[in-house]
Amino acid sequence: MDKWPFYKKLPVLMAILCIPPIGATQIGWYFFGKVIGLNCGMVAGAISVSVAAYLLYIRGWRDSDDEQ
Repeated sequence: MDKWPFYKKLPVLMAILCIPPIGATQIGWYFFGKVIGLNCGMVAGAISVSVAAYLLYIRGWRDSDDEQ
């Protein structure tokens, strides 16, 4: 599989880091209250950061695209 260009990687990383934590916070806040909603958002944020770090460092998404 060909490597993705950087302009396609960046929106994927932004979506991974923004959508799950915000969504988990909003859904948790609506169904369980303020404190539980914030806790859900924190857990989802930690998982999102772990996934983004995996993509950047283990899968090599931060490496230059010029190397082939």
